[in-house]
Amino acid sequence: MNASDNGRLHIRVASLCFMVLFLEGYDITSMSYAIPSLIDAWHVKPPQFTVALTAGSFGLLFGALSAGLLGDRLGRKPVLIGCTAVFGLFSLLTAFATGLQSLAAMRFFTGLGLGGGIPIAIALATDCAPLKSPRRLVILMSAGISVGNTAGGFIASQIVKMAGWESIFVVGGLLPLLVIPLLVFFMPESQALRAVDPRARKTTPVDLFRNGLALRTAILWMVNLFNLVGNYFILFWLPAILHAKGLTPSAAVLATTMYALGSIIGALITAPIVDRFGVERIIAAILCLGAVCVLAVGLFELPFPVLCVVIGGAGIGIGGCQHGINSVSGAMYPAAIRATGAGWALGFGRIGQIGGPLVGGTLLGLGWASRDIFLAASVPAACVAIGMGTLGWLRHRHDVRAATVTV
Repeated sequence: MNASDNGRLHIRVASLCFMVLFLEGYDITSMSYAIPSLIDAWHVKPPQFTVALTAGSFGLLFGALSAGLLGDRLGRKPVLIGCTAVFGLFSLLTAFATGLQSLAAMRFFTGLGLGGGIPIAIALATDCAPLKSPRRLVILMSAGISVGNTAGGFIASQIVKMAGWESIFVVGGLLPLLVIPLLVFFMPESQALRAVDPRARKTTPVDLFRNGLALRTAILWMVNLFNLVGNYFILFWLPAILHAKGLTPSAAVLATTMYALGSIIGALITAPIVDRFGVERIIAAILCLGAVCVLAVGLFELPFPVLCVVIGGAGIGIGGCQHGINSVSGAMYPAAIRATGAGWALGFGRIGQIGGPLVGGTLLGLGWASRDIFLAASVPAACVAIGMGTLGWLRHRHDVRAATVTV
C-alpha cells in the first residue's frame, strides 16, 4: 500500500478518513451549539450542563485508549466502521434525551465512538501514505476535524432555527450512518497491518515503551497533553475573556471563530513542507508564532480587525499544530502498534482537554486579570515547542544510528 504509484488509493483513503473526521468534528462541538436552545427548552442553568460536557470528554478519552488497541488487533477498517456507527447512533439518540442524566449518558457513548475514530483514521492514513510525503497526507486528513468544528457552527445556527435543538443531533447522527456503506465498500484494509504476523498484533500499551521508544512515547504524550490544555483553555474561555475586555458577545464569538479558522489554515500551510523540512521543526516554529500571538492579545489593546488577525495567528500555531502532532503519532510507531500509539497519545491529550477549561475557570475564579490569563495560556505552547524540538532531535539521532547499522 505504500507504493508511490498508488495515487488513487491514497486519495480515496484520505478522502474517506477526512469525511469521517469532518463528521466527528461536527459531533464533538454539537453539544456546545445545542446548549443555548436546551437552556430555554428545559429551563436549566448553563452550569448544569457541566456533567454532560464532562461525560463526553471522558468518552473521548476511553474511546481513544480502547479503539487504538482494537485497531491493531482486529484491523483498522472494522474498528473505524464500528466507531462511526457508535457515534452516529448515539448522536441520533441524543435527540431523544429527556433530561440532563440521559443527555450525559448519550454524550458519553457518543464520545466513545468519536474518541476511537480519530486514532484509527490516523493509523490507516499513515499505513497507506506515499513514502515521499507520509505526514502531509495525515495532516490534511486530520484537518477534517477542524473543518467540521468550524462548519458545525454555521450548520447548527441554521437548522436549529427551523427544527429546534434536536435537529443538531439528528444531522450529527444520520450523516455518519449514511457514510458507513461507503466505508464498507470503498475503504481498504491496511496492507501494512496485514503483513504483520498475527501473533505480533496482540499489542499492549507496554509495547509503546520498548525497542527504544520509551522516551519518545513519554514526550509525545506530554506534547499532546499540553497542546490540548492550551487549545481547550483558549476555545472555552476566549469569548468570555474578550467580552470582559469590552467586546460585545457577538464580536467575541466572531473573534474566537478566527481561532478555529486559523487551525485549518495552519494545516494547509504546514502540510506541503513538513516532509521536506521535518515535521517537528515546522511545528515548533509555528507554535512560537502561536505563543507570541496569544501574548499579544493579552498585552495590547488591539483594534478589532487586528485582534481577529492575531487570534487567527494563534489558531495557526496552537490549533493547527495538533494536526502535525497527529502525523508524528502515526509515523513514530511500526504498523503492529501504530493505532495503539496514536490512540494512547490522543487519550493522554484528552486529559488536557478536560483540564484546560478547568484551569481557565480556576484562574477566572481567582480574579486573574485577562493580561495574566493570556500569559498563562502561552505557557503550554512553549512547552509543546520544546517537546517537538526534542522529538525531532531524537528522531534524527535514531535515523543516524539506523543508517550506521545498515552501512
